[in-house]
Amino acid sequence: MTPPAKTVKYTLLAFVAVSVGVAVYKALPCCSGDGAPAAAAVEAAVPAPAAPAAAAVPAAKRKKPAAVKAAQAKTAVVYYFYTNARCSSCTTIEAYTREAVSKHFAQPYKGWRVEFRGVNIDEKANEHFTRDYWLSSKSVVVQKFEGEKALEWGMLKSVWQLLGDKEKFMDYVASETRKVLDGA
Repeated sequence: MTPPAKTVKYTLLAFVAVSVGVAVYKALPCCSGDGAPAAAAVEAAVPAPAAPAAAAVPAAKRKKPAAVKAAQAKTAVVYYFYTNARCSSCTTIEAYTREAVSKHFAQPYKGWRVEFRGVNIDEKANEHFTRDYWLSSKSVVVQKFEGEKALEWGMLKSVWQLLGDKEKFMDYVASETRKVLDGA
């Protein structure tokens, strides 16, 4: 092989390697830096996904009337959806979101009890969340429930952009959660 042919060969190999590397990097939702582009189409407080069908409960395990009334309580869940592959930004988003919920919603808000849940969507039992909430990246979602009935939900689209400022991040989580709870 002549020297110019080797140069072309190695240049093409380098181009292919860089192209593959860029494609892999862009496929990593936690590290691409652009947040969740497909999720940007989701507006806050859109109609809730259908609630999963309840499994048959044996008569011995049915709820007592007092327990049924307690289950009808208004609850909001602030979910952080993640995958098995997690970078430091991913764990920071989870920590900040958890702290925001415990700080701003220690007491009920207008009758709504607010709780945090981290959910690994790579686990088989949790895969439905990807479809239910149109997830394309690691995301924070607020879902309202009345009893077991799912109501409105909203995706917090700016968590990736606010990651560098903890106070702004936590205030954003609190204000967006209140907007969903207020129905705004």
